[in-house]
Amino acid sequence: MTFADLTFIPDDDALAALASAWAWRFTEPFEPVLFTAMGDVFVRYDDGEVWWLNTGTAELVRVAPSTAAFSKLLAGDDGDYWLMPGFVEELRLAGKRLEPGCCYSFVTLPIFSEGRYEVANLNPMTGREHFGVTGSLHAQLQALPDGALVTVRVEP
Repeated sequence: MTFADLTFIPDDDALAALASAWAWRFTEPFEPVLFTAMGDVFVRYDDGEVWWLNTGTAELVRVAPSTAAFSKLLAGDDGDYWLMPGFVEELRLAGKRLEPGCCYSFVTLPIFSEGRYEVANLNPMTGREHFGVTGSLHAQLQALPDGALVTVRVEP
């Protein structure tokens, strides 16, 4: 596995979808630092701190005080946790390979009881679709209490 296998480079449409669909979560201007193959994003704020947006759970967590500190963490166990090389390898072995501008996206998000980190529950998707769908869905669900029953309806 190479670092390129564990990350992806979004196109302008994906960046626009990230900024738009996730505007409810990003309350300050940010600069993307790294996009993982699993569809997560690391961003830097004006104060230099690096934060991790887990698009599966909508959690935004401070991970480092600077990009230099983030780079050091990325090279260790934290990097394995964030980039999930073993799981990405499983996805690739199952024939789920990423095209340029694509990342893995959940069929059923892990915020739902049925959402699991299993090969069958993830598929390649363009960055634009991934950020648009996950950001919109999480925005609609954010006010619900844990354990609430929801019905997901996909409209064109």
